[in-house]
Amino acid sequence: MAESLMQIRRKVRTRTGTPGSDQFNDDGVIDDAVNMAIQSIESEQRWPWLQAITPHTVTAGDPTIVLPADWRATRFLFLDDDELVGISPSDLYMRPTNQHGRPEVYAIIGSEIHVRPVPASEFVLNHLYYRTAGTLTDDADTVVLPDQFVGAIVAKAAELLSIREDDRAAAASHLAEYAQWVVRMRREARRISGPLRVRVREGSWI
Repeated sequence: MAESLMQIRRKVRTRTGTPGSDQFNDDGVIDDAVNMAIQSIESEQRWPWLQAITPHTVTAGDPTIVLPADWRATRFLFLDDDELVGISPSDLYMRPTNQHGRPEVYAIIGSEIHVRPVPASEFVLNHLYYRTAGTLTDDADTVVLPDQFVGAIVAKAAELLSIREDDRAAAASHLAEYAQWVVRMRREARRISGPLRVRVREGSWI
């Protein structure tokens, strides 16, 4: 079961020896450190547990798909068994819009995916993408991270709090442990990642 913000906050307090009565590092400060730690982990690489898959329908004459609100980066875009080729926006703009057919290529432009050729009829595209972890705000909010790696959040949050207190020795210690967690996470990511062929139903997640 995914750990909640309240549980992670308690672990950060235990790690740093910060009592609940501490007004300098109150719940709001610790929550900010937790969310910054999550963002740091997310920036380390594209983690397989942040993958999501969503079907999108394009209609005749409409070559655009609005990106999901939690989109971070696209991994694959499939039409049946065929993977569409990602190209640059400039290359996509060079392709004529008066040619309609089965989409073969795509480009990310702003908050949309644009496909070419322009769809000649309705097609369902399966979009495999990396989502953002999101911000934890309520005590019951849960983190998008395997439970065994929550220690990475705790270590990074503890480092940030130590920096805030100008405790460089403690910050260095927490950073060293965070780096060890990242190594473990990358090892696990390599183990569970691999070639993928998508078979999904609407609303499913990876």
